[in-house]
Amino acid sequence: MRQFRHSLGAALCACALAWASPAAVGEGAANEPDDVALLQAMLLAVKTPSGRPYIQFRIDGELGAGTKAALAAFQRDRKIAENPLRPDGPTWKALRAALPEEYVGMRVLPGSKIVYFEATAAEAAKSIYQIESYGEFEPSFQRQIVAMVQRMFEEHRIVLWITYTGWRRPFGDQMGFARRNSQAGPGESTHHYGRACDLGFRNFRWMDTTGAIREDTDWLDRMSRALGPASWRLWKARDAIAFSLGLYKIAWEAVHLQALEDERISNARSLVKLLEKTGKMKWETKHVNRKAHYWSDLGRGGPMYPVGTAHEIWAGKAPVPAGAGDIEGIRKALREEFEKAEQNWRLWEPVEAN
Repeated sequence: MRQFRHSLGAALCACALAWASPAAVGEGAANEPDDVALLQAMLLAVKTPSGRPYIQFRIDGELGAGTKAALAAFQRDRKIAENPLRPDGPTWKALRAALPEEYVGMRVLPGSKIVYFEATAAEAAKSIYQIESYGEFEPSFQRQIVAMVQRMFEEHRIVLWITYTGWRRPFGDQMGFARRNSQAGPGESTHHYGRACDLGFRNFRWMDTTGAIREDTDWLDRMSRALGPASWRLWKARDAIAFSLGLYKIAWEAVHLQALEDERISNARSLVKLLEKTGKMKWETKHVNRKAHYWSDLGRGGPMYPVGTAHEIWAGKAPVPAGAGDIEGIRKALREEFEKAEQNWRLWEPVEAN
């Protein structure tokens, strides 16, 4: 019975309740916020013969007297006597036919009051083509992301896009991202190795509570400002599909998805393994004040010297002890080791955390 809920006719047919007049509307599933929000959105978009919206208040998902009266007025204006409403019945058809062109394809996200507009199959195909054509994702991760976009479109008619900065990321790019969003330094993010991406909601069209159509960014910035925590339901819908496909997220970055679980993988130890594969130095790492710090034998085969964090090494500011020798030469050599690792990023392997 609930299989029709989240199409244009869904709010009108659930539980076959009597919507013909305010007094006739009953209790039950059609009173759920998503059903009512979609009904209110349609009655905001459709105009009376005098050119006014059928409801004169904000979408709130509440089946109050105003919503019941607006639906009754719509039925009177179109001389529809339907009680109770039926899937694809005359009221549903009339509402659908009366929608202005820009409101066609209206839907509601299950379990929410978020009213939005269907994307097209052509948009989904374009996003999938971009991902499939990209040569720097690890193949199994690439297939997971393609499946993610396909499922999001099939289940919700929403297209997800890799953000402009969300593809494989060079080591140096992490210098700016890390301080803003995470503690990961150059070489310490799965973004560097084709096993992570940022997947967002670019060009997503939705209706605000006043009936205005909005178009959003990858990060749903506009919806977040307008709806606050309610906007997170879209991320949760995305993440539910991601988790079912074996993908993982990180707590501080909504758009980020990755192939590996942070709690099980040591990014610093994985970087050390790559450095030793591709360079001439021996490396070790441990956390100091919750940040990964590195030690290196500087290619001498002797004692290990503390050389700081990945940020410091990449920036050429490694805190090399004075007794180690030519400090500037050592800093340059350390940076070159990182550069060799970046050039051979496909050799990276995940190392489990202790």
